[in-house]
Amino acid sequence: MMEHTPQMTAQSGLAFAVAVVDVGKGEKILSLFREEHTLLDYVCMAHGTARTEMLDLLGIGETAKAVVFCLAASGQAQRILNRLGKELQMRYPGRGIAFTIPVSGIGRRWHSLLTQADEQEEIRMNKSEQTGFDVVAVVMERGYTNVAMDAARKAGARGGTVISARGIAENEVKRFFGIEIQAEKEIVFLVVKSAEKQQVMTELMRAVGTRTRSHGLILSMPVSDAIGLAD
Repeated sequence: MMEHTPQMTAQSGLAFAVAVVDVGKGEKILSLFREEHTLLDYVCMAHGTARTEMLDLLGIGETAKAVVFCLAASGQAQRILNRLGKELQMRYPGRGIAFTIPVSGIGRRWHSLLTQADEQEEIRMNKSEQTGFDVVAVVMERGYTNVAMDAARKAGARGGTVISARGIAENEVKRFFGIEIQAEKEIVFLVVKSAEKQQVMTELMRAVGTRTRSHGLILSMPVSDAIGLAD
């Protein structure tokens, strides 16, 4: 029985490298990830909610997006971010955004597999300073994206990315909260300044939190590095 017990490492030295770009650029991002020999990479279709004067003029509030992300050693994730900035010019606003999110725990076998080639660089990267940005994620029932975004913008957020999803444990969640929760979900990701995070999350809780009809779950994650974000 003991060999089947999951063993976790608290300081993983791993990170997610995430890029949010127009759909047409998704394959280029994925190709770059695979040139770096990332073992785990994914592409999700989503839509953005950021407003621009031209989109408002045309009456278009959403644009199709590709969210491309991979799991890698911290040093490797930093190299990927640097390549995205230089080769795809993503260090300039308006060409998509990319950021890294540190992973605080993972199974030891996956940790060994993903970090064995980057052990020394990983140690140096663990000492890097935070960027001053956080990812705020909202998991809620479908149909409330506009409500969430209006609340987030009120607190200073500029825009977000929306992914459609489906819960797989709705019965357990329903019993826990004592409320009716639907399986179909929308997940909104917002990259916000750390100084604005608390106010953004507070406004989201008021608008789409657990006690509202959207039954939203709001959480935040630190961004360890980012490019393409406007000041």
